[in-house]
Amino acid sequence: MEKYEKLEKVGEGTYGKVYKAKDKLTGQLVALKKTRLQMDEEGVPPTALREVSLLQMLSQSLYVVRLLSVEHIDANNSDDDSKSNLYLVFEFLDTDLKKFIDSHRKGPNPRPLSPSLIQSFLFQLCKGVAHCHSHGVLHRDLKPQNLLLDQERGILKIADLGLGRAFTVPLKSYTHEIVTLWYRAPEVLLGSTHYSIAIDMWSVGCIFGNII
Repeated sequence: MEKYEKLEKVGEGTYGKVYKAKDKLTGQLVALKKTRLQMDEEGVPPTALREVSLLQMLSQSLYVVRLLSVEHIDANNSDDDSKSNLYLVFEFLDTDLKKFIDSHRKGPNPRPLSPSLIQSFLFQLCKGVAHCHSHGVLHRDLKPQNLLLDQERGILKIADLGLGRAFTVPLKSYTHEIVTLWYRAPEVLLGSTHYSIAIDMWSVGCIFGNII
């Protein structure tokens, strides 16, 4: 990863760490999502492969975070001698919706989001979800932490498709161990393995409840 200079760690989730970095050649800020590959695994984990394939299909939208490239660092060239790493290189957005909401509601001068800003964020979220669904993709983990923001331009983009899944008609049986608990649809909470785009729309409604 000599091409990029890591600046700081900005997040850590189930499937890897995320760093803010700078392209040494162009000066462009990017986000590096690192997935650690265990030496006893055969190839790349299916969750990482699925996320890459879905992002390559979806990230041309204005409402889905853009995947710039995929970099593989083997164990011999890694800073961790026992493991290889897979890096997904994304466009950089400076915060997420959860942090943005908290910055308004906490501190010495708490204040609600303006109705116009709420309307803008919800519109962009719905456009992004519609784009995913029109391409036959369920996100399955919509929550404020997975919605990235460019604060200066007021842009919201859907990110983190690690639990995303392509769906077909008729519906197949899927796992019910998805979506953060507070954004999980009733049918998933009750253990259903047959579900469709309604589970994402339930999450959208929960996010709307968070920001008003």
